[in-house]
Amino acid sequence: MSTGAQAILNQFNALPRTEQFAVYEAIARKVVPDDYGPLSDDDLTAIAGQTFALLDEEEARAQSR
Repeated sequence: MSTGAQAILNQFNALPRTEQFAVYEAIARKVVPDDYGPLSDDDLTAIAGQTFALLDEEEARAQSR
C-alpha cells in the first residue's frame, strides 16, 4: 500500500464511527465490483476477519440492557 493510501486510512481511523460509516457508504457506492475481478478465498477470509473484528469491537462497547 502506498504512503498516500496509508495516510488516508490513518485519517479515516481518526474519524468518529458515524463518519467512518458515511465514508464507507460513499466509497461502496462508487466502487464497482466488476472493475476488480472476483475475490480470492484469501480476500474473502481477510474481509470476514475484519468484519468480525469490527462486530466484536462494537459489541464490547455496547452497554447491556
